[in-house]
Amino acid sequence: MLFNIVRSNSRERFNEVFINLASIEKGEEDGASSVEVKIQRGLFYVHLYSALEKAVNETIEQTILLVKQDAVKNKHYENTFNVISLNSKMQAFKHCSNKNYFSKSIEVFESLGSEERFDLSNTIFSENLQNIWYKTIQESIRSFGAEPINIEPRVRLTIDEVVDKRNAVAHGRETPVSVGERHRSDMLRVKSQEIQLVVEQFISTFEDYVVNKKYINPIYVNEYQQA
Repeated sequence: MLFNIVRSNSRERFNEVFINLASIEKGEEDGASSVEVKIQRGLFYVHLYSALEKAVNETIEQTILLVKQDAVKNKHYENTFNVISLNSKMQAFKHCSNKNYFSKSIEVFESLGSEERFDLSNTIFSENLQNIWYKTIQESIRSFGAEPINIEPRVRLTIDEVVDKRNAVAHGRETPVSVGERHRSDMLRVKSQEIQLVVEQFISTFEDYVVNKKYINPIYVNEYQQA
């Protein structure tokens, strides 16, 4: 329920992806592939990737917004969640001068056991989520202390292939024709289904994480259960 809108938005975007794919399939009906169809197939990677990136970003933003609602004292978080809760302090430490090294270090470590409720930015991953590789998906999950999702090696390659070909087309490294002449629509359909399944797993992982308050140390979780 907490992620219904995120899930609905994702399914709507993938529905558009498959409508686009149906148009490509229609252009292949005679067994040949015109230049126009090859262009469509090359640009299809941009469309498919956009559905992946938007779903991942929306899921993470929703997760942080929901965690913020609990107003958790920092000392009550699971240790792994300090990656999120102390992000601003870690950034300050990262960019501090040598003369501020110790003061910023102290600030970070004192905050681990703090009674304060630090602000959580729901956009802290935005810069890192502009290229959603397989590694990016798993690192974003681990940053919250959630269990990485199980993705078959073949699907891992599919994720990275979609990102690479999207970048190749979007940034002009290759033309849509050169990318689109490599795979027909049947292969594009398989890749699309695999990407959508990964997105569904990703959303479900964070939904379980929030519902079961896995960001809170079990010792303190009862303090944040709604009556």
